Parts: sequence; structure tokens; C-alpha cells
Amino acid sequence: KVAQVEDFAAISAMTAMPTVTLAAPTPMAYPVGPMGAMGPMGAMPMAPVPVAFQPTLLVPVAMVMVNVPSPCSTPTSVPSHASSEMVFQGSLSRQSTGDATATTATETIADDVEGAVAGSVWNLSQRHKGCRLVQQALENCGEAERAMLAQELKGHIVEASRSPCGNYVLQKLIQVLRPQSCQFIIHELMEDPEEVCDLARHQYGCRILQRLFENCQAEQMEGIVHMLLNEASTLVCHSYATYVMQQIFDFGTETQRRKLCNVLLASCQLCNDEHATQVLQKALQHAPQQVQLAQSLVQQLPQMAKGRHSHQTVITAMQLLPQEESERAIGLLSQKVNKLWASRYGRLVVKSIPKLYQQCSSMTRREAASA
Repeated sequence: KVAQVEDFAAISAMTAMPTVTLAAPTPMAYPVGPMGAMGPMGAMPMAPVPVAFQPTLLVPVAMVMVNVPSPCSTPTSVPSHASSEMVFQGSLSRQSTGDATATTATETIADDVEGAVAGSVWNLSQRHKGCRLVQQALENCGEAERAMLAQELKGHIVEASRSPCGNYVLQKLIQVLRPQSCQFIIHELMEDPEEVCDLARHQYGCRILQRLFENCQAEQMEGIVHMLLNEASTLVCHSYATYVMQQIFDFGTETQRRKLCNVLLASCQLCNDEHATQVLQKALQHAPQQVQLAQSLVQQLPQMAKGRHSHQTVITAMQLLPQEESERAIGLLSQKVNKLWASRYGRLVVKSIPKLYQQCSSMTRREAASA
């Protein structure tokens, strides 16, 4: 055991580790007497019990960090539009660091983005990441720089309007430019007389026409409105063009609203189309002949009351009708009040008319459907 202790001390000195001295167990005493009980002999001291232990050697381990080059760190040649997108990603990462230098960082990012976009606006606008880069550049740069970037889209307006990515760039351009600066967009769209109506029916092109109505002056849109009114009876029934036609009532002149409302008054079958009823509702809100239009719809109100969009048109029309026409409409609706109460949207029409609501307020939908 002495040899073992000496070897342990030598090993501890070699490894420069502090030695741990284990104290021998404290001698314990226990009572001893005749027959194993406490007797006159009293407590007898107990001999020390040797403790066997095995020393454990702790060897320090050094951790070394080695920089492993990334496989992507090898410089490779990339296309110009890809390098622009890389600048965009780097700009976004720099934007998220450092609150103290936020203003300087923002200016640097704007300069980097603008430099990456200049000369490649059309190429970037056709790609998912690139179109975001162009939109950021248009939003952050000055008015003069926006005009320069807008010039790169000249000759590509129609194509950009139909592009899944380019339409977002064109929408942003219309929103940030002054109304007069958007005139070249209107001119390119009007070069082909049929192009305006085709774009109104297009999934992405309809968005461009809506942004033009929202951000340009009514006088600028005169030519486009004239082309749309020539095919108004079919456009109001289209799933995308209906949103463009609604903009005429929201942003058009009174003359333009009157012309479109005359088209609606001449087409009674429009009440059966859910897309056209959305235009009818806008006409009831903004057209000069809104009362006349509401009176022309009285006979079709019961049928329209159950539609997803047309039920709103019924509620608006009921608010515009004179007293006599309103009583007539309520009489027609009361004939089908049970079916209206059982339907999802007809129920809303019934609730908006107190006389009808009193008739079926105590009925459940199931009872109304079976009545």
C-alpha cells in the first residue's frame, strides 16, 4: 500500500494535478457486553478498519478549433442577375445588425440595391428573388432614380403585366411614381385597342389596371375607360374583369359612372351572375341613377338574396327603395322567407328586414327547410 501511495504521488506530480488526500475513517466505538448486550465491561474501542480505494487519474484535454473551409467558398462565376440577388441578400443581412448605425446602414443598403438593380431591371423583374430586389430599390431610392429605373421597363409593360413576377414590379412602380410619370404605362397599354380588355380578363393584368385607377387621375384613364365600356356587358361578368369595372365607380368621373350604370340598367340578366352583382352593388353606392337601378332589381331580389355576393346587393337596394317599392319588395321576399331563413346568405337578408325577421326568429334552420 505504501508503494501504491508513492506511485500515485509521482503520477500526480507528473500531470501537474493536485493530489487528493483521503482521510482514514474515524475510529468508531460500539458497546460490547455479555451475551452481546451492554454489560459491566462498558464500551470497547474498535480497531481501525482498512479502507481499500482505487485512485482515479484525471488527464486534461485541450479542445482545438479548426477552421474548415466551406465548399461554397470557392469563387465561381455567376450570372449578372444572380450577383445582383446576392447583393440583395447581403444587404438584408447587414440591415439586421447594429441599431446604433441604423440610418447609415439603411443608406448603404439602398445604394447597394440601387447599384445592383441599375441596368438589369427587366431581367430581375422576371425572377422571384429579383422582383423583390427591384421593388425594394423602387421603394427606397429617390424620385430621380425611380424615373431612371422606370425607363428600363419601357417596351415591356404588356409583358410585365402578364408576368407572375413582373406584375408585382409594375404595381410597385405605379404606386411610387407620380401620376404624370405613369403616362408611358398607359400609352403602351393603349397601343393595341384589344389589349386593355384582354388584360382586364387576365389574372395578373387586372391588377395593373386596378393600380392605375387608384393612383392616376381620372383624365389620364379616359382612354382606358372608353375601351372598357365598349365591352362592359361581358367584362362585368368575368371573374377578374369585374374588379376592374368596379374601379370605374370608385375612381371614375360622374359621366363614366353614368355610362356604366346605363349598361347595367339595359342588361336585366346580370342579376343572375355573382360577378356582375358585385358591380351592381358598387353602382348602388356611387352611380347617379342608384335609385332607378334599385327599382329595376325589385323583381329579382328573392332570387338574389341567397347568393354569396348578391345578398349584399339586395341589402343595399332595400335601403334605397322608396316606401311603396320597399313594401312590394318585402312582400316578394316574404313568400320565400322560409327558404331564405334556411340558407346561409338569405338568413342575413332576413335579419336586415325587421318585418321578415319577426316571422321566423323562433324557427331553426332545420324547421325552416322542412316547412
